[in-house]
Amino acid sequence: GLSLQGDSRNDVWIFVLAVLLSSTLIYNSRGTIDRQAMDSLHYVAKLAEHIEVRNTAEGGEEPLPSAGFAQFFPTFVWAVRDFTLQLEKDGRELSDDEYLEDALRLRAGR
Repeated sequence: GLSLQGDSRNDVWIFVLAVLLSSTLIYNSRGTIDRQAMDSLHYVAKLAEHIEVRNTAEGGEEPLPSAGFAQFFPTFVWAVRDFTLQLEKDGRELSDDEYLEDALRLRAGR
């Protein structure tokens, strides 16, 4: 029968297939974006090293440069939840709405 217990190797293959078959990849994480969170995205960053794209329509046998991978990889969205910011500006505490409005306000000279 099929084993319902997974291991990290199976998780990696499922993740790689999801990346290759998706137009948008949403990565949902909890808490702050720190070193541990970045390390967990190791496979996304290293994926291009293990994939070769060849232009066989033009008879090319040489792999395309890695910059050409952008057209094949999905858009990446990192959703961070259960994370709070210190909502203040110039030492004054701001409401959620005030913080968002300030963050979205166009700055002079930008």
